[in-house]
Amino acid sequence: MKITVIGAGAIGGTLGALMARDGHDVTLCDADEAHVAAIREHGLRIEGPVNSFTVAVPVLTPAQLPDTIEHALVAVKSLHTASAAALLVDRLTADGDVLTVQNGLTADVLVAAVGADRVLSSFVNIGADVMGPGVVMQGNVATFRVGELAGGDITPRVQALADALPYAEATDNVLGYLWGKEAYGAMLWAGAVSDLPIAQTLDRAEYRSLMVALAREVLAQAPVRVESFDGFVPDDLEGSLDRLAAFNRRSAKTHSGIYRDLMVRRRKTEVDEVHKDISGPIFDRIVEIVHDIEEGRRTCEVANLDELAAFAARLPA
Repeated sequence: MKITVIGAGAIGGTLGALMARDGHDVTLCDADEAHVAAIREHGLRIEGPVNSFTVAVPVLTPAQLPDTIEHALVAVKSLHTASAAALLVDRLTADGDVLTVQNGLTADVLVAAVGADRVLSSFVNIGADVMGPGVVMQGNVATFRVGELAGGDITPRVQALADALPYAEATDNVLGYLWGKEAYGAMLWAGAVSDLPIAQTLDRAEYRSLMVALAREVLAQAPVRVESFDGFVPDDLEGSLDRLAAFNRRSAKTHSGIYRDLMVRRRKTEVDEVHKDISGPIFDRIVEIVHDIEEGRRTCEVANLDELAAFAARLPA
């Protein structure tokens, strides 16, 4: 498959490197010039317990993209989706398509740019982090599903992508997986305002009621049948906490990308994009705390998580 990866960070870099190693015609595109320069000079390095290799792969900045793109994989942070979509408007071939591997429900922005018939979506639960220019750590292998936005039958183009992408399987309910991740992701947002590892925020007794209430808050907004994955079972949230904690303990990625954005990379998170899709008293309070951390009024510490737990406990049952 000839594919252009827009956003060569944690997920885009991992998937692009694995596809290139498997012989696909991959071109990476990233706005971070230091990252681009390192990949050009040394190749893209994937490290960690799952894979350890370096692959030479063409890499461009957005201004250097060719005039035509056949298959695009969008892997930028959700707040940069519009910028990625703008790159594709006049470049995507008439029979080309775009697959989003982003967090959240970002497909509508891509649909507005290139049309609903050319956009596919996916659910990616693989843990990865950019460790430095040209270096990505893959922390685990986890559920990866690809599907048509409208659901229904698995189309040939979905199956072709699933066959080409590492770890991917085709699904007829990709939105069900995405809404499941919205619920799990809300728990990660809560945990990220502390400095605890993901597993501890999920299985500590003092936070279990918070995490269950938060997941229920999100699931109540889901317009589709929500799917299970990697220990998350929408009808068994209490049991899900134990399974998800165990899942995260097996990963080399100990803290969420949200925490890394706040405390390591010191950059704006995706919280406002997520807030467009989900709301509710608990998640609204999380957004406020995240804004405080982004703007320097707080830091990531356990006191924030304790505050959230106390807030959730005061809400009507």
